[in-house]
Amino acid sequence: MLDLFNTPTPQKSNYQEFLGGGSTRDWIKPRGASMVRIMLIGAGGGGGIGSATAGGGGGGSGAVTSWIGPAIFIPDQLRIVIAAGGTSGVNATVTSVIYQAKDGTGYPLLTANGGGSGAAAITAGVAATASANNYFGASGIFVSTAGQIGTVGSTTGAGTNQTASATTFLSGGAGGPGAAANTGGSVTPNYDYTVLPATTAGGTVVGASGYFITQPILVGCGGAGGSTSTAVGTTGGRGGIGCGGGGAGEDATTAGRGGDGAVFIWTW
Repeated sequence: MLDLFNTPTPQKSNYQEFLGGGSTRDWIKPRGASMVRIMLIGAGGGGGIGSATAGGGGGGSGAVTSWIGPAIFIPDQLRIVIAAGGTSGVNATVTSVIYQAKDGTGYPLLTANGGGSGAAAITAGVAATASANNYFGASGIFVSTAGQIGTVGSTTGAGTNQTASATTFLSGGAGGPGAAANTGGSVTPNYDYTVLPATTAGGTVVGASGYFITQPILVGCGGAGGSTSTAVGTTGGRGGIGCGGGGAGEDATTAGRGGDGAVFIWTW
């Protein structure tokens, strides 16, 4: 139809977000819905602790899984399981959307895997793997994207910086430093967002915590690496939602926690 006056089409949508790692909640399909879009963000892996000779590696980010399709193919009620971010040296678990049948049987419909943790002796946390399509995903448009790997720790100098990913809006954590009086790694997110700076060397300064924002465009930032002084190193920063924690400095016994997972659901 010819629109001479450029009159906007009336639109109304329902948006719900599910946050809080370790929580389980229910989603009820809004009355009259025609289409549904679901986006899951996997939790980030924890940063690695320091060893006697090296900083810990940054944690890997979670995967992102999206589905869009007709509301008629969605049960009236879904169970949402939000994974908590990994702690020091601990991998993150899976964020899930589950159909809970009346007989108590649970059927995972969509999942977003969590990132791997960094480790002592410089090892970086692995990126979360993308989820494979399944019987539910085939009923609409399904996409799953792997996370970003963390960066390695250092044995002799400053922590390793994390660069922006070319494939996901999330980021892994930066690596921790080795030897005395060195800075932790910085994190550069996408779209020229604010760089999470390197941690000041010496003293008790911990790695800066990352962030997660949706406006003006969606992006997440992992935690910066901890620092080292003449004594024990410090912990890395916590990752934003879905992002990896920062690796600790040499000899530090705690590292940055990975960011929790999340689920966002739109209906219209």
